Amino acid sequence: MGFLAQPQFHMPFRSRLNPHVDQARAHAKEWAGRMGMFDVEYLAWPERWSEETFSRADFPLFIALTHPDAGAGELDLVTAWHVALWFVDDLFLPLFRRDHDQASAEAQVERLMRFLPLDGLPRPLVPDNPVERAFADLWSGTAATMTVLWRDRFIGSVRRFLDGVLWELEHVDHAVADLIEYLGARRDFGGLQFTAVLMEHTMGELPQHVYGRREFRTALDAFVDCVSLHNDIVSYDREVDEGTVGNNGVEVTHKVLGVDRRGAGDVVNALLTARVNTLAEAPGAVPPDAVEFVEALQEALAGSYRWHELTGRFGRTTFGALAKPRGLGTSAAYVF
Repeated sequence: MGFLAQPQFHMPFRSRLNPHVDQARAHAKEWAGRMGMFDVEYLAWPERWSEETFSRADFPLFIALTHPDAGAGELDLVTAWHVALWFVDDLFLPLFRRDHDQASAEAQVERLMRFLPLDGLPRPLVPDNPVERAFADLWSGTAATMTVLWRDRFIGSVRRFLDGVLWELEHVDHAVADLIEYLGARRDFGGLQFTAVLMEHTMGELPQHVYGRREFRTALDAFVDCVSLHNDIVSYDREVDEGTVGNNGVEVTHKVLGVDRRGAGDVVNALLTARVNTLAEAPGAVPPDAVEFVEALQEALAGSYRWHELTGRFGRTTFGALAKPRGLGTSAAYVF
């Protein structure tokens, strides 16, 4: 029996599946192997990045559900970026925590950022681990279609994510005891700011004035909060098993408000519902040239929920996804 019963989630949006999902699966596994993410030194701790567990997590399905209209090549690119950041979050930087070496983790983040120069041009740096190889492999091609301002947003979102992971590592053994502080930090270490910026690579760059509008920032924050809080609820049991639950919103709520875990789950779900409603109202408030993007965020949120239901990453599936056919030509087995 699990530690936390799953609530009824409020989801007014619909999801769609990208038809190139099977190709993305094949490419992602080949690419991750080529970068070294399945090398023996990364398999022992935690046991989550073997080829088998990688397939079970089905990261390409997440991207196919959050980028339903991306072409095959674009879907491969976006998937690879997310795989790289998932590797950082799941395994790469936590390896430094195992050795209680926060200083080396911080130094590694500084070195990683050197592989993302603002001009997008290669540097004479020799990558010596999977993440450095991934950044070096992806950045030049990604940056080629971007303006300088867009690259700056992209680089800033990666930096924000990496700093958020460092914050999370620092607080694993000394969990934050303030719910407001946690919610602010959660926007960073969840990596969803990066997801939103990368969506522009599929849809086209948003005008700079859009980012200056409070209504758009509210919509973006609502999307980030929704994916993050939903993840906190559905990943709670797994994080209890791993001993990393201190940075989970349900656990923080349980300790800060002094309610039992079921009550804490209800509080987090109520916050989640409120943020979903904020995102639902956003298209009527943002500038006209941001409406399509915000509607894409809504669809991506529905896709994220669907991925959590289907994937084996969290140890529970509601539609028997792991028993469905897998491999090339089988994407029609997922009925939406």
